[in-house]
Amino acid sequence: MYGQDESKGGEILLYRDVDMTATPEEQARDLVRMSGPYKVKAYNIILSLDDKDTEKFRQKSVAERYRVERELIQAFIVEMEKRGTNISDCPFVVARHGNTDNEHFHMTVLTTTFDGHHIHDSFIKKNAARAAAKVSEMYGLNAAPRALRNEVAHQVAAARRDWHRRADRQRPVRKSNTMEDIQNRMRRREAIDRANRRKAELRRTIERIARECTAENFAARLKESGMVLCRHKEDWAVTVSVDDGKERTYTFVQLGVDSALTGPLLEVRLGSDENNRQKRSEGPKAKRKPIPSPSSSKSKGAARANLLNQHGGASYSNREWEVGADDEQEDEWRRGGGLKM
Repeated sequence: MYGQDESKGGEILLYRDVDMTATPEEQARDLVRMSGPYKVKAYNIILSLDDKDTEKFRQKSVAERYRVERELIQAFIVEMEKRGTNISDCPFVVARHGNTDNEHFHMTVLTTTFDGHHIHDSFIKKNAARAAAKVSEMYGLNAAPRALRNEVAHQVAAARRDWHRRADRQRPVRKSNTMEDIQNRMRRREAIDRANRRKAELRRTIERIARECTAENFAARLKESGMVLCRHKEDWAVTVSVDDGKERTYTFVQLGVDSALTGPLLEVRLGSDENNRQKRSEGPKAKRKPIPSPSSSKSKGAARANLLNQHGGASYSNREWEVGADDEQEDEWRRGGGLKM
């Protein structure tokens, strides 16, 4: 296994369900046998310290440094569990490498849990970065700026969600400044209650009438009870007069009327209405009033033409003037306005 490579200064810090007496090759084969039929067999998470933190750790004694490093790894596992990825449910090995300028740790985690299921690895990369930033903040270490900003934003959002989930938190109460506000709310509440009672009474009346009558007298019985049966947007409805003198239309769906009672009655009525509508559409067409011919209308031009015919000077035909042979009479008529060319 790469984490235990002695040429890179590999040293085991923590492990779970791995035979440390076996060679790294045997350990790798054991992990492969324990892995399930998943595409990703294992995750390799690298935790690294920056230059300043590396220098601080190298100034400690070996025992003290190992103790602090194990605490860091255990705190990281706890933070990952808080984010939904429980590393403790799977075999894992954590090795320390000291062959570079920065101290870093390799964590190899099998994706198969001890009960054979797949580990919850949603957003494991982002969760690992934020968990490392949280541990660095807890132990006073330097963290990646971006990961630290994401972790702070996550903590603020988590605190806000926890506050909203609290059962003992004080809910905002709307306060009325004046007595008029209270009276207006009471009037609105009473109006809603009256409307609900009216709908319930209409529903009970319609269902009672549907049980007692037939399709032929269903509409008449409704009218006797103050309801007019009608159609409203492809639905059957009733129109009633309410307390304020206005007419309101309620569909059977709005009232919650039992369709098993009214359905057969309304189907018969709908078929009858369609037959009557078809007969009306197929009936004889109304005769159009004949348009009077121009010869039958006594227009102003026709009257003028009769005047000319009496004098024998001109005749009227097809709404055009025909000039006669008598030029003197024609001039006289023109001067008098009787003839227009």
